[in-house]
Amino acid sequence: MTCYLLDDPEGWRRWEALQAARTSPFAHPEVLRMIGQLFGRRIEIVEVGAGKETVAVALLVRQIGPWRLATHPPLLPESPLILPDPSTSALPDQLLITLSQRYARVELHLPPFLTDVRQALWHGWRAHPLYTYEIDLERATPTHWSANPRRLFRKAAATYRLIEDAALAPVIARLVAASYQRHRRRPPAPAEHLTTLLNALTTTGLVRLFGVQSPTGQIEAAVALMVQRPRAWYWLAGSTPGPAMTVLLGHLWSRLRAEGFRQFDFVGANTPSIAEFKRRFCPTLHLYFRLTYYRSFLQTLLRHVPGLR
Repeated sequence: MTCYLLDDPEGWRRWEALQAARTSPFAHPEVLRMIGQLFGRRIEIVEVGAGKETVAVALLVRQIGPWRLATHPPLLPESPLILPDPSTSALPDQLLITLSQRYARVELHLPPFLTDVRQALWHGWRAHPLYTYEIDLERATPTHWSANPRRLFRKAAATYRLIEDAALAPVIARLVAASYQRHRRRPPAPAEHLTTLLNALTTTGLVRLFGVQSPTGQIEAAVALMVQRPRAWYWLAGSTPGPAMTVLLGHLWSRLRAEGFRQFDFVGANTPSIAEFKRRFCPTLHLYFRLTYYRSFLQTLLRHVPGLR
């Protein structure tokens, strides 16, 4: 087992080399660095195996006394994982055992292709099912939608203009905060912090910002997409009540298709009203899992008391 911090120059180079050709943009070191700064935590990377068999994960870590707590980085739909075999359906035993020995508490969000969680359960982890929607952009046209969004789009599409502009960062942050407030949920971060995050990541090319502008010049819906062709992720988004988000998605999907994108991930379908909005575009539902491991505080304390281990 090898463990290192992303902030260390050698750690940065090592993780950058590992993730370059194997993972989603959510594992990009710049994304992780900004998430760590946003939440005031260090990004710790755990590797097991060697060479082409290396398995690794990046985690947000904090220390409370003898207890080392590792969590899935907030705002990311899946934990940044490096797996040697992209066709695998389960996390390797060695990684599960190493994480449960190193941390008093661990949380992972598995990507949707890791659906076999039996090994984790056998090692004392807990698995909680979650869902996301994905849409094939070749079928993301109004003729394939349900009646309500199809009617809204055809009625309102001509009154809005799609724009792409990095200056939309504060608008997206404000709309995201308002959306969380309407659903009586706590925002993932203050609006000014989200603005800083989006401003930093748009310069990397990993994030693109889109909005729709009404005839009065107001941005009524906007989205930050995480992109890695041929896939785009509906990462951070918000809108005012009304047809604006439906119109934004219709125009956006047409634009993405023209640019060669093929898949669009809605990044979650776990809040009833939001899931219902997404369902009306007739996407495909995918299962994924949140894995958690808790070692009792007493067990952790005993591991740090000489003579009692």
